[in-house]
Amino acid sequence: MKKVLRLTVLLGFATICMAIFPSTALATFSIVACSKDGSCGVAVATNNLAVGASVSYARAGVGAMVTQFETNPEYGPKGLQLLSAGASPEDAVKTLLAGDGNFDGTTIAERQVGMADVRGRSFAYTGEQASRARWAGARHGDGYSIQGNGLTSEKVISAMEKVFLASGGTLAERLMASLEAGQAAGGQTIGKLSAALLLKTPDGVWQDIDLRVDGAAEPIRDLHRLMDQHYAFDAILRAERQVKKGMLPEARLSIAEALHRSGQWDRIWRRAARLAMGMGDTGRALDYLGVFTAINPVWAKEELQDEIYRPLYQNALFASWAAKLGAEKATPTP
Repeated sequence: MKKVLRLTVLLGFATICMAIFPSTALATFSIVACSKDGSCGVAVATNNLAVGASVSYARAGVGAMVTQFETNPEYGPKGLQLLSAGASPEDAVKTLLAGDGNFDGTTIAERQVGMADVRGRSFAYTGEQASRARWAGARHGDGYSIQGNGLTSEKVISAMEKVFLASGGTLAERLMASLEAGQAAGGQTIGKLSAALLLKTPDGVWQDIDLRVDGAAEPIRDLHRLMDQHYAFDAILRAERQVKKGMLPEARLSIAEALHRSGQWDRIWRRAARLAMGMGDTGRALDYLGVFTAINPVWAKEELQDEIYRPLYQNALFASWAAKLGAEKATPTP
């Protein structure tokens, strides 16, 4: 009898705890969108680990979607396939919900889904349970859908929409700006941990973006830095192509862009220095090498000994760096 009574008390306590401390992973906001060139992408942030691993999906020329609150990762591949076959976002989402199968012990009441396609259609769904998370809801329009749950207020979603529609730049930059606007408007009620930016382009390969901050104190800020570094790398590659074509003024502008967005990425400063040497810009090369040696002295010791810098061997500043780092080949003989 005592065992039965004890079990009853424990079960009752567990029920109370579940009511007070729900197990659902609250607080996510996201935007999905496609542009007229066929690029499709997602920006998302949450107070959970590695949001980019299971929430966001996109396919160039087709569409983009998120599955959040209680994620059903089966929605991503199936949803994109439905869009690819010609289904509208609304019909695709309804098909996904109908075949949910109570994934991982949850139901469609705990799903929040946003979807947009390259034809400008969009749709969002927020389940009954998901809609109870502090503030939850969505806005969708021509080629985009913005959704969130566990947010400080409706202002998060409206700010995201306003900035996305007003901002310029690439689709990835517009998605990023929208996510930042959501955070600035209050973001999530229970904190922040991870963020992700996904972009699929018709060109594919290096033009695509799949960046993730899986756990950080300021995930959106860190995600923006990673996006900038993606474009810094793109700019330095463009500069290298321009140098090969003899387009030196254009190459210098591309280098400036790369360095501006580099976020102190040593690889960009190194490549900029090598490009400057190739163009005969030894003064600029010294400037770039100065930053590079400060960022990564171990790599710089090896780099300064490269034959490409032989014209600088007699330069006093260059020689001082080489001597300090022990780059013997680059140290001029007295």
